[in-house]
Amino acid sequence: MGTSMLKYFIEIINNLDSIVLIKRDQQINERRNIKDAVDTFMCIRLNEIDERKNGNVVPSNEAYELATSMMYSEWMLETPEDIDNWIAVLCPEGKRCCVIAQDNKTKTVNKFGTTLNIFPSLFPYGCRISNNCPSHRKRTVLDCVYSFKLKKYYVLDIIEWMGVPYRDFDAEFRFYFIQSKLSEIPGINEKSTTNFYPFELAPRMAARYLYQHLLEKCQFFPDSIELDGINFYYPESLYTSGETPLVLWLKPFMIPDVLQKPVNDHLVQLHKPPNYVNVFEYSQSLKKKNRKFKKKKNSTSNCDKMEVESLVEAMPHKAIEPQHDTV
Repeated sequence: MGTSMLKYFIEIINNLDSIVLIKRDQQINERRNIKDAVDTFMCIRLNEIDERKNGNVVPSNEAYELATSMMYSEWMLETPEDIDNWIAVLCPEGKRCCVIAQDNKTKTVNKFGTTLNIFPSLFPYGCRISNNCPSHRKRTVLDCVYSFKLKKYYVLDIIEWMGVPYRDFDAEFRFYFIQSKLSEIPGINEKSTTNFYPFELAPRMAARYLYQHLLEKCQFFPDSIELDGINFYYPESLYTSGETPLVLWLKPFMIPDVLQKPVNDHLVQLHKPPNYVNVFEYSQSLKKKNRKFKKKKNSTSNCDKMEVESLVEAMPHKAIEPQHDTV
């Protein structure tokens, strides 16, 4: 009789514990909407501190695949006959990156898939808000340029939206679609706790309407942000990986030389090297500089490797302990 009564009381205690835990979880969930914004903000700041201290984050396989499948332009060495019908996208000075909104957070990666930043945004799956359901299988992916001076992202193109890929849609439709989606998100072009960086569509127009702007306007972006160059998209081009002849790139000072269209004096002199001859010579000199840089970088890393190997050979019986940064 005593044993059965003891079991009875134990069951009552267990049930009470369960009720207490359920109520506690309910209270936590009720406050989560308020706490999540603060927690996300704090996580961002801690992430930025860690990135400054330890360098960029190692790329994940998924981020690497997305970044390496980005589309890049070619130099406009020859002018297409129907260039006036192509879509001109004006690009500000900044860093090209891939923006991925997934699992209630947003991150930017470079062309190697290395994470540059993690923050909340109002894109689908980009932050913790009531109408954002986390889903690892769904994501929103954009092709952007980040302006360091403005602390703002300019959207060039769309890759995925809520898990639906848009690579196989033509450029004209992709641009219309992303413009309409950005207009449907209140606050996407402003900074807030749920949208840490403003996003805006990079200016675009048919090339035939561009020439008058290049003749009359010196500034296309706020706070004296200069025009870096112009991407010309063939309207029916799909979003393909790597360089494509269906997206062509020109610096502002190259417009008179290549397109035989006048531009104002400011744009003619903007970033123009004193020894500029033509687009081909300019592109070749850039390739040569990049090869020299890569060669120097490889030789530096090889020297570091040799120094480490020499150190290991000099101390064969002593293990080299890892160094830890002090907090």
